[in-house]
Formats: sequence, structure tokens, C-alpha cells
Amino acid sequence: MAFLKIPNVAIKGISACVPPIVEENKDIPFYSADEADKVIESTGVERKHIVGNSGITASDLCLRACEKLIEELGWERESIDMICNVTQTSDYTNHPNVFVLHEKLGLKNDCMSLDLYHGCPGWVVGLSSAAALVSLGSIKRALLVDGDNITSVQAPLDRESRPLFGDSGTATALEFDENASPLLFETGTNSKDGIALIHHKGGIREPHTLESYEQWLQILDGSLSPEGIEDQMDGMSVFSFGITTPPKSMKKLCENYGINMDDIDKLVLHQANLFMVKKIAKKLKFEGERLPSCLRDYGNTTSTSIPLTIVTQCSSDYSTKKQKTLACGFGTGLSWGSVYFETENIACPEIITYEKDV
Repeated sequence: MAFLKIPNVAIKGISACVPPIVEENKDIPFYSADEADKVIESTGVERKHIVGNSGITASDLCLRACEKLIEELGWERESIDMICNVTQTSDYTNHPNVFVLHEKLGLKNDCMSLDLYHGCPGWVVGLSSAAALVSLGSIKRALLVDGDNITSVQAPLDRESRPLFGDSGTATALEFDENASPLLFETGTNSKDGIALIHHKGGIREPHTLESYEQWLQILDGSLSPEGIEDQMDGMSVFSFGITTPPKSMKKLCENYGINMDDIDKLVLHQANLFMVKKIAKKLKFEGERLPSCLRDYGNTTSTSIPLTIVTQCSSDYSTKKQKTLACGFGTGLSWGSVYFETENIACPEIITYEKDV
């Protein structure tokens, strides 16, 4: 297990933005009423915010989150020394989203720009990467930006993924502070089992043929079912990983750094699905207000689900109180990242719903 202790970095704020289209799982056309009820009960997801055919991208959502957070903090844009972006859904194939955001935010030319491709543990991995650089002292202020419009690259007729996933963009503000409590991490990767979540076709190793690309376009526009054509997730392997490795990681983190779990205010888990969240929380003995969840209204928003949960469920606590937080992201890889951090009266504005004319 990889432990990391990063001093001198304070989390100053967290914000989030979601697209305006809300899809109710009870209204998904390929489910009967009974089927929809069972899906909602098993996943915990009643509805999600999705980009649909609006043309909204991950960078659009992240831009709104960044602008709101900068406004709340009163930061001059010239004072931002680094921007780190995490996404699986870039606007372009050869131009990382961090450059799109750097330009639209009007950041200075000598602002360091870092782009990370990562899945569900991405916010924790991005936080460790950005914070490690800030801790050195040369970078005084940084934005960690994390967003996905994952539903744009998923099949409308996929009975497993459509009711589960939503879209979101988030921003987290970091500042060099010698008096800040250290950020504590435990991360790891079980790559030999990572094939459980691989999507093979369309990359450099297995590029699309004309036939497979035509099929893929039909799958994306909903005229063809992906069943029997597209890679299927190894659900049992992912489930077994999800209910065993994350709780072990968080226990090891707390044991290694002498953290008493009874003193932790919030356990914020990647919102994979309701059953996994409940299983992990039960193993760690968290419940009630100490276990916030945004699954019901936002679904699984991949790597953004930890900051999105904080913003949508706990904004008042984080903006008015000292909070001790234990969080864990897990999934793609198969990889995981656990983090413990303390905040006090941070900027944590209410969730933003994207409007195109703003």
C-alpha cells in the first residue's frame, strides 16, 4: 500500500455544476414499471443530470464550477499558479481539456497546466498530484478541476449503465499554507484484474474498423443495442473489489496515521451504487449524517462523485464548521485512492445548474 503525507496545503473551497437535463429512471422507455422500481431499489438512483443532446461538455460544466469558486474565494486570476484537470471525456482528441479551461478562465501564461486521464478514483489521485506540487511552496494557489460528460459516450440502450450514470463538473481550490493539517493518502492499483472495466475498441491498440465504427455510431445514437457487440463489465469482479479493497484501504490509512474513525465527521465514498456504498459503510461503522450520499438525485458521476456529494449534501457543514473527512474513490484500473483531510469554513457554494447563456 502506498502512503503519502502532504503538508502545507489547505483545501479552500469546493464547487460543482451539473447539466440542466434530468432523466427519471422510472421514465426510461425500455423498462416496465416493475423493472424500473427494481433498478431504482438496487442502484439507489432515481434520477440523474445528463448532457443529452445539448452539446454541453465536461469542460463547460467545470468552467462554471471554477468561475463560481473563484468568485466565492475572491481570488484574482493572476494569483492562480496551477490548474490540474481530471477527465475521461475530453472535448477534443488532441487538445487536453486543461488547455480549454486555462484559456476560458483567462489564466496567466506561466500558470502550470496538468491534465490527468483517470476514472472513478480520479479526484483523489488528482488531489494527491496537485497538492504534492503546491506543498513545495513555489505554487501558492491551484485549481483541481474534475469533470465528465460520461453519458455522451455510453449506449442509450445499455440496460446496466443508462440508469446509473450522470454528468458533472467540479472545482477544488488549494492554497499553500504552512499551518494547514496534512493531507493523508493511501492509493493502489490491482492492474491484473483491471480488464474487468476495459473498453477495447477505438484506441491505438485496437483501432476501429469501418464496420466497428459504424456499429459504434449506431450504438451511441440508440438505433442498435450494445448487447453481444460491446465489451461487458465483469460485474462480479468489480463488485468483489469494491466491497473489499476500499474499506481495507481506509482502515490502513487511519491505522498508519493514528486517526480515530469515531472522530471523523464525514465518510464520503465514490457513489458507485447504493449496495456498494452501504456495504463499505457498514464495514467501517458509518451511518446517518456521517455518511452523505447523492446517488438518489445525481447517480454515479464517476470521479466527480466525492466533491459532488460534499457540495450537494453537506455544503452548510463545510462552509460553517471544521470538518474531518475520510474519502475513497475506486474503480477503473482496478485502482483506488483514500484520503483524510481537515477543513474549516471553506467556500462551498450550492450546486450550480448549467445555463448556456450565462
